[in-house]
Amino acid sequence: MTVTDVGHRRTVTSMGGLEVVPEPQWDSVVATLGGLDTYTSAAYSRASALLEVPGTRPVLVRLRHPDGDVALPLLLRPLPGRPGWDATTAYGYGGPVSRSERVPAALGPALDAWARGNGVVATFLRLHPLLGNAALVPPSAELVPAGSTVVWDVSPGRDLFAGMHPHHRRAARRADREGLEVVVDQRPASLAGFRDLYVATMRRQQADPFFYFPDEYWAALLAEAATLRPLLVEGRVGGRLVAALLCFAHGSWLHYHLGASDELARTMGASNRLFLAAAEWAQARGMERLHLGGGLGGSATSPLFVFKHRYDPPSVPLPFHVAKLVHDPAGYRDLAGTDDTAGFFPPWRRPA
Repeated sequence: MTVTDVGHRRTVTSMGGLEVVPEPQWDSVVATLGGLDTYTSAAYSRASALLEVPGTRPVLVRLRHPDGDVALPLLLRPLPGRPGWDATTAYGYGGPVSRSERVPAALGPALDAWARGNGVVATFLRLHPLLGNAALVPPSAELVPAGSTVVWDVSPGRDLFAGMHPHHRRAARRADREGLEVVVDQRPASLAGFRDLYVATMRRQQADPFFYFPDEYWAALLAEAATLRPLLVEGRVGGRLVAALLCFAHGSWLHYHLGASDELARTMGASNRLFLAAAEWAQARGMERLHLGGGLGGSATSPLFVFKHRYDPPSVPLPFHVAKLVHDPAGYRDLAGTDDTAGFFPPWRRPA
């Protein structure tokens, strides 16, 4: 299988024992290997590529092996100032998928050979806590613990409100008393209102420029709605949107993706009430987990992590790992000015 990016005159080819899976077969291959989820889908990779540098394209590579097949979803990003690529996961979570635990030793050499043959200098993976795929990373990778993520158990029969931390229960009650109107839309026709509130939230928080997502990304989330199943949870006061959550539903999991709120929402517990509404929606449909994500910098003591964990205090956070692979040491040294892989990786992608 050969795929060409005409605009950048680069070709990605099956080699080294790894095959490039045709995009129409992407989801079926990942599903066969037991790893299909929002973040490992072709649709999400296509959307997430729009958040990277121009020319970024999604690729799924597959290793067929007697001990079990493994697939790896990647985004290939054109290197700055020279031919070639570096690879990363889609925004959020990803990494290898397989039904076998005996594959990693074979995956490393095959991935290195494929990467060198296609001009891929380095790969950065954010692994998927719910899939638990850190064990599938090749031994040649530098596997780095990067904190934990919070998973709210929303299994049928659980009393979600009673299980929350008292602070969150009080906040949700306050939102109801102050007239917050909650709407859960499982087929949003537009994300314009959410986007406006989200951008205002990012400005208030002085967020990194990366988080000001382009028009094309928001359009892609709706264009790919049949696969991504976006869920929009809105809170309004007097008809005015004051808080909102954007989630993705897949199988028994609901993923929290983005949130937004204004100053009024922050004083009345609106976000607390919306997260409860999202959890109740998931529970009513027989879903089992609401994946809330982690804290800033992966810290379990950050206010954001504490906020999320208070929805289900008895839950045990899941470990989150990242992995770093250098396929072309000379190319890496030329781009990074060092052989060191510590800190931000790869260093040429560090925000200005």
